[in-house]
Amino acid sequence: MWMLQFVTIIWIVMLDFVTQQNCASTGNRVNRYILFLISRIHGSRILKCCQLNYFRICHVTTDILTEGLREIFKQEWDSHYKATLGEWKDDPKNGSDFCNGESPRNQNKHARLLATMTKGNRAEWDCTMLFYAILFSDCIHSLNPVVRSNVDKLRLFRNEEFAHIARGHLSDVEFQNAISKVENAFLALGLSIVKIQELETQTYFPTEQLRHVLKKVDDLKHEVQEKEKEVQEKEREVREKDKNLQEKEKVIQEKDKKLQEKGKELQQKEQQRQTLEEQLNSEASSFCILPPKPSHDVANRDSDTSKIIEQLKALKKSTGLSYLYLSGNPGSGKSQMASLAAERLFCEESISTASFVMTLNAENPKTLLESYATFARHLKCPEYAVTNTFTSKDLSTDEKIISLKTLISTIIELYSSWLLIVDNVSNMSHLDGNLPDPGNGQCAKGQLLITTQDTASIPPSGSFIQHIPVSKGMESHEAGSLLEMLSGFSDPKMEKEVARVLDYQPLALASAATYVREVRKNKLTPNFSWDDFLKKLDQGKRSTTEAMLAGSNPSYKNSMTAATTFAVKKTIAADKVLEHTFHFLSVCAPHPLSLQIVVNYLSKVNKEPKDPEIFATRICKCSLLLFEEDDSGVYIRVHQIVHDVINNVMKTCAENKELEAVDGAILSFCQVIGHEDDSHTLIRSKKIVPHLVTMSEIIDGLFSEEGISDAVKAGSSTPYDYRNYFKTLGHTCQKHCEFRSALTYFNVMLRLTQCDDVFGDEDVVNAYGYIGTVHHSLGDLQQAKECHDRAITICLKKLGSEHIDVANAYDNLGKVHHDLGDLPQAKECHDRVLTIRLKKLGPEHVDVANAYDNLGTVHHDLRDLPKAKECHDRALAIRLKKLGPEHVDVANAYDNLGTVYHDLGDLPQAKECHDRALTIRLKKLGPKHVDVANAYDNLGTVHHDLRDLLQAKECHDRALTIRLKKIGPEHIDVANAYDNLGTVYHDLGDLPQAKEFHDRALTIRLKKLGPEHVDVANAYDNLGTVYHDLGDLPQAKEFHDRALTIRLKKLGPEHVDVANAYDNLGTVHHDLGDLQQGKECHDLALAIRLKKLGADHVDVANSYNNLGTVHRALGDLQQAKEFHDRALTIRLKKLGP
Repeated sequence: MWMLQFVTIIWIVMLDFVTQQNCASTGNRVNRYILFLISRIHGSRILKCCQLNYFRICHVTTDILTEGLREIFKQEWDSHYKATLGEWKDDPKNGSDFCNGESPRNQNKHARLLATMTKGNRAEWDCTMLFYAILFSDCIHSLNPVVRSNVDKLRLFRNEEFAHIARGHLSDVEFQNAISKVENAFLALGLSIVKIQELETQTYFPTEQLRHVLKKVDDLKHEVQEKEKEVQEKEREVREKDKNLQEKEKVIQEKDKKLQEKGKELQQKEQQRQTLEEQLNSEASSFCILPPKPSHDVANRDSDTSKIIEQLKALKKSTGLSYLYLSGNPGSGKSQMASLAAERLFCEESISTASFVMTLNAENPKTLLESYATFARHLKCPEYAVTNTFTSKDLSTDEKIISLKTLISTIIELYSSWLLIVDNVSNMSHLDGNLPDPGNGQCAKGQLLITTQDTASIPPSGSFIQHIPVSKGMESHEAGSLLEMLSGFSDPKMEKEVARVLDYQPLALASAATYVREVRKNKLTPNFSWDDFLKKLDQGKRSTTEAMLAGSNPSYKNSMTAATTFAVKKTIAADKVLEHTFHFLSVCAPHPLSLQIVVNYLSKVNKEPKDPEIFATRICKCSLLLFEEDDSGVYIRVHQIVHDVINNVMKTCAENKELEAVDGAILSFCQVIGHEDDSHTLIRSKKIVPHLVTMSEIIDGLFSEEGISDAVKAGSSTPYDYRNYFKTLGHTCQKHCEFRSALTYFNVMLRLTQCDDVFGDEDVVNAYGYIGTVHHSLGDLQQAKECHDRAITICLKKLGSEHIDVANAYDNLGKVHHDLGDLPQAKECHDRVLTIRLKKLGPEHVDVANAYDNLGTVHHDLRDLPKAKECHDRALAIRLKKLGPEHVDVANAYDNLGTVYHDLGDLPQAKECHDRALTIRLKKLGPKHVDVANAYDNLGTVHHDLRDLLQAKECHDRALTIRLKKIGPEHIDVANAYDNLGTVYHDLGDLPQAKEFHDRALTIRLKKLGPEHVDVANAYDNLGTVYHDLGDLPQAKEFHDRALTIRLKKLGPEHVDVANAYDNLGTVHHDLGDLQQGKECHDLALAIRLKKLGADHVDVANSYNNLGTVHRALGDLQQAKEFHDRALTIRLKKLGP
């Protein structure tokens, strides 16, 4: 009996599935398939195994699975509603409760299912209803994940796997795979699998039951066919009625359309009549429509606005339509300046004549069309004509603009003058034909004021065309006033600095002031200052500071960064030359860069050959770039924001693009610097150095130890060329006191010589020598010594002890030992240098003269002044013979001799030597050369010691003036000039001025050399002396303590400069009344000087003198007398009576 139920259920399930899918043909196929199966097994009591498997799985799917789902549904209902709606008992109340719990949407969507389910009897529910109730109903929600997952697995098995079995049999493997999925799901759901297991062992189905099923199938098939015929007939009747209704509706719509058109036509006629009547009864009236104002107050910018007005008035004298272009980078204030100028001009002219100012937003065709429609309405053009044109579906945007322009031109001539602001033009070519025609006589009384970033498309200036670039930004005082006005507080000094940092750009200034004002409103940060704001910029948070204004400024919704980024990307996409230019700028500093260097770079990297003049012209027409000119040429400059954006955009490019840019930049810079090692190179390369500093960081990464081989292979030069380039760039940075960048270039040079077999030991030695020299300049003397020791070791091993390169290495090492205070060792090194050079080069070679010079310097510091004089005399004699009396190296020799005579106390002779040095340099190098500044410095020192302080001041002033102009305000030699001037003002009694100069010297040295350099210690010493004489002894002590700490760390405890520091500290302690501490410091100074300088040195005499003063203050007059006697004896012996 169960078999009849089983097959009937199969047919019903299939029929239900077909009905839901609205596919009668599929149902017929299923019926035929079932009949086929039954006919195949009809009359057979025992089925084949594969056929039996098929009927087993059918029974599981249609009977056992359904019973399991009914059990799960009851289980879930009771867990949700047993306490409220009551246990599920398969009664109508349960069904009603379930249906009432469904949303209206589900009730409509599943009305057919719910018609049965509302009775509440689960026995009447098929699988479709049960799956819906458990998985998708509103009532059963928040299912346990295990229940949801396994019920869904059963659904997928029934609907996708079982429903698509296309055969009447299943193999044992397929049967086991199918039955195991149902068993696993039942076990996970806690359902019994006994019936499933029993079915697995069943071996036959009764034949009589199958015949009965066959009859049922025939009856049901006939019933379905009859139902299908009824449905098809109903559908045909519905289609006929629907067709009749559509035809009637179409007739009604056509009649309605004709009525609307008639009404519209009557309305237009009435509007035309009224408009024409108004125009006949009215005259042209003035109006002024300006660009949208920002959400904040704006600066008047009187100077720039006046310039625009003057230019407009001058252009007005020309016959016909005239044009004035305002170009600039995003955020430069083009629109607001146009607005300010137009408003002032309108106020002047509208009093006596009919005039107007109108703004067209030319950002894109859509905004331009909208502006023209507004323009036409302000001119009182017929509204019907404006509306018809604006809303026409038959005209393109350009055609609409032309139509409105024609309409406007008939009324414009009624005005005696007018100004049309064409604002935000992104691409000048898009305006072709969309602006008033200069050949149209109706427009002869007008002017166009056009704001754009598209500088390249601006036509050349002439009688009726002029161009004003505004990228430079606001005047300094106006920028400061804007910051104060918008921020709500005043700090003139910092406002000036912030304006400079933001390049005086109006949008950037407004963003900054708005940010600071809003942050200060916060109770947690009421004292937020401009210093704090600048720190935000240093931290790379500029976009954060711009967000507040960008979010509240309807006239300009982009931040400065966003607008600039858009402009940079657009420029790159449109112009390959400018793309290459931006790549170059991305590896440079935001400082002026020679246009000639950029053109040279483009000639190297641009794949399409062009004349240099074309490159220069294209560059000069870019609104994102600024240009300045001096005696040395034309220079490109970019605002900091533009530089930052270019860097960010270029970072997204491939690494080979950066390498290409660096490679081209190296060649271009070296081409300008040249290979001559003279003072002219120093001057010529001054403006290049900031770019070399920036580029050094990039080169250090690209030419790292891991990547240097690949970088050289990918580059355009040979390894030898790269070595020379890095040497040139390193020396250039070194000469301009950019020692850390110089160190980078020399380190890259060393990596190159060590990684490529084409280089020999000589190349490695040279690299170590350069690196050691830079470490020496940085005050890192131990590191410098290590580099020179390595160079000497290689030289001695590979070249022998008498090679010229060995002499050079010893020369460098001797200078380090000298500055370490190890004068005997320095003397030994320079003696070796002299010996080798005498043997290899002969006694009259200029390098021998250099060796004598260095030896003379050591003897000078050993206070063996006669021997020092002898060495410098020999150096001078060689140079006079080999180079002539007017060579600059002869001047150097006179300088050295002058220094010796100075310390011998022969100041007139010292002055004569320095005068000669100055005379030669003035003649050979000119009055503005840096070596002339050195000569003035030396002369100033002599005049100082001759007590001719005013002459000394004049010499040091000249030295400072030359250095400031030639090598810039942050060069170490400028710091030295400040130091010398500070000393002179100190002795003149002008202590505040002395303090200011020493402060400047300290600031430069801290920035250039770092906080632990010995020259910084010297600056602290000088400041300490000034504070001592100002009476601020605690501050004086602090500076001398700092000087001592640096010297102890960098020079060691026995250096003579450490003795000087102890001397100064002792004097301060003495004046503070701490006599014991003063005595201890002077004792330490004396011990060092005795050991390092010998018992007869004049500095030892100074120590004895200081100790005598302390002992006198301690009341030990006998000891005081002894020390003063010793001091007198030495001075008489060394300096004369």
